[in-house]
Amino acid sequence: MAQLQSTNRRSPTGILLRICWQACIYWAWTERNGRLHRQLFRSIDAISRLLERQVTDRISSLRESNPGATSRLMQQWMA
Repeated sequence: MAQLQSTNRRSPTGILLRICWQACIYWAWTERNGRLHRQLFRSIDAISRLLERQVTDRISSLRESNPGATSRLMQQWMA
C-alpha cells in the first residue's frame, strides 16, 4: 500500500502498479469465490497466467488513446 501511495499516479510505473494491483485483487477474489461456491480450484500457475494476460490486455487497450505511453508500459511490463 505504501508503494502505491508513494508512486506518482501518472507515471508509467504508477499506472502499471495500479493495473497489477487491480488484477491481483480481481483474481484473488474470483479464485476465492470459485473455491467457496463451486469447489473450483485453479493452480497457482493458472492464476498467474490469467493475471498476466489481464494486465497485458489492459495495457493493450490503452493503445488508441496514447500509443507512446502504451509502448512504454508494455516494455516495462515485459522487462
